[in-house]
Amino acid sequence: MLGTDQYPPPHPLPDMHGVRRSVNAAQRAGTINPPRVIAMSHGLQGSRSASGPVVGIPTGSSWNQASTSHGLGVGYTTNHAAHASQREYWSKLAYSMGSHAETISLDISAVHDAGAKCKGSRGTPILNIREGKKDIHAQVDAPDLVKIALNMILPKILALSPAFAWHTLEFVVRDAGWVDLSTHPANRPYFYSECWHTSKRGGKEAKVFKSKQFALTVVVPESQWLQYEEWLEQSEEKSHYPATARPLVQDITASPLIEQTHADLPVEESVPVEESVMTWKRVHERSDSVPISAPSSRLSPPHKKLAASSAFCTPSPDHEGLKQALRIGRTVNLDVKQLHLIVLDLQHENIQYYPIPTRPLSAMLKNAKFLSYDIETIKCSMGQLTFNPSTASMLGAGAFKTAHPGWLTLFSPPSSGLGSQTRHDVAVKWAYYKANPPGTSKASVKCKIGCYALADEVPKLLKEGNVLYWARSLLQLTYDFIDRSIISASELPPFKIPQVHFVDAGLAFAFGPLPAPKASSSMTSSAHAVYLVEELIPGGNEDFLKYVHNMDSNPLLDESDDGYDLALFFTFTQHIQYVKTRGLAFISDYQGSSELLTDPQILTHPTVSQGNDIFGDGNIEGAVSEFEKQHNCNFYCEWSGFSLHPFKKEQDGSSGGDDIEQ
Repeated sequence: MLGTDQYPPPHPLPDMHGVRRSVNAAQRAGTINPPRVIAMSHGLQGSRSASGPVVGIPTGSSWNQASTSHGLGVGYTTNHAAHASQREYWSKLAYSMGSHAETISLDISAVHDAGAKCKGSRGTPILNIREGKKDIHAQVDAPDLVKIALNMILPKILALSPAFAWHTLEFVVRDAGWVDLSTHPANRPYFYSECWHTSKRGGKEAKVFKSKQFALTVVVPESQWLQYEEWLEQSEEKSHYPATARPLVQDITASPLIEQTHADLPVEESVPVEESVMTWKRVHERSDSVPISAPSSRLSPPHKKLAASSAFCTPSPDHEGLKQALRIGRTVNLDVKQLHLIVLDLQHENIQYYPIPTRPLSAMLKNAKFLSYDIETIKCSMGQLTFNPSTASMLGAGAFKTAHPGWLTLFSPPSSGLGSQTRHDVAVKWAYYKANPPGTSKASVKCKIGCYALADEVPKLLKEGNVLYWARSLLQLTYDFIDRSIISASELPPFKIPQVHFVDAGLAFAFGPLPAPKASSSMTSSAHAVYLVEELIPGGNEDFLKYVHNMDSNPLLDESDDGYDLALFFTFTQHIQYVKTRGLAFISDYQGSSELLTDPQILTHPTVSQGNDIFGDGNIEGAVSEFEKQHNCNFYCEWSGFSLHPFKKEQDGSSGGDDIEQ
């Protein structure tokens, strides 16, 4: 053993105050060249190391075992034991989204661009690829939304065919208005402004944040999707017809059925397998058989055994199950009411179809033939119209028209628009009048629906087509004004512009064989009915709303109703149309879904009609005269980029009309 005099002499403890001062200076970057921190020990037995503190990092178990800071090492206390749990707690708290946070949710889907084939289409869904994500900060900008959408949808698209070379950089992320998010600048909240709503509390208006769900769509370009479909077809062909015919030749020794057959034969009589390559035609003709050949007649017994074994290996159906199926299937369970709706009540018509075109207002004013919907200036198409005229299947009834479901098939279909698809779903409308039974008043609830004679029905539906013709032109004038204003403005508007359009439509004249005069035994063909055929609005009555009435120039909906913002946009379009036509006309009776509109009404100033009936009974001329007093500008009208000024209203409520000169 070593004597006590052989132990190294004790060294004094370092100056802790100086060490702490130098470390703090280094952390604050207080010096250009901070001193290097060196771990020092008190000196171990049998070694000569520099003097200094004992540097020891306690383990997780030593926190509870040590009662003093000496057992934990210099500089550590029992409070350090909570460091890991506290760090995890604050980390979760920092990244969690509490109930008080302003968040939104996303509904993300995938489509491929349909191209010019489907005009107005928002793409074709790719299978059932759809994902949702919630608790997203409301002030997220467009680039981050693109990342979120691609991260959610790309794995689903790539999983369709991992072997296909997808060009994901060409994918486009669009919002519900079909706006490309890549065109929107970064560091600007994209959906944030749409989450703020005006709320009335205690008689005061205040802006309130409401979380909403927004739709995003990942769009695969048309060219890339066509490449994918072509690649998919080639892959399927290769899977049915490999490059060589040799793999199609089956090895009969690998078949359990053949092994059972060969087990019954002596070993010396084993049948050799032909390994020659068969021709494509031969393989196709004998795809259900096993190619076997042998130089001798010993092939016959195996074939007989193979046939016998195959018969016994074919499973028989369950006896009781088959008995029950035969018992149920012996008769047809016929629902007569359902059969009437599907087949018996259907009406088929051979028609001449005259589509309602969309023409710019400038082109209409240059050509007198284009001032109205005139079937003499439109090329007609021959086709068939099928619909259900029964009351039970009625889609709805207006003031003088009923709407019924049906489909349209044109023999020479156009490239786009109504009739471009076989069995194109449509709404078939025709005029009607209420026929009161004798002895009842006109106000009676009980009444019958009567049909007009063809000579009376044609002018009514032609007038309806003309209203839709002018409404399309005025709406196009409105969007042209909006687009030019946004392009010339110094900054983008703080809101999105809704994208809506009126339904594709046209008049269909039905022709059928009629008895010829008595002097002739042949049959003649003549028009016997006329229908207004419109693009079917999806969603049914649940999604159908009336936004603006033709008696008022303000939204028909309440502020808390769904679709109120869209109703504000429609009153804004009336402001534009009133200004651009210098107070002569605008569209009213906005109704339909959030994208497709139908049954509009054109309102004109009393000086336009000069006492004549134009644009039908719904043309309330007084609404145009009172527009400046009735219209209330909203946030669309007030955006500086549009340069639409409020109408100057006098103290008696009348308007000065200065805004018409814009």
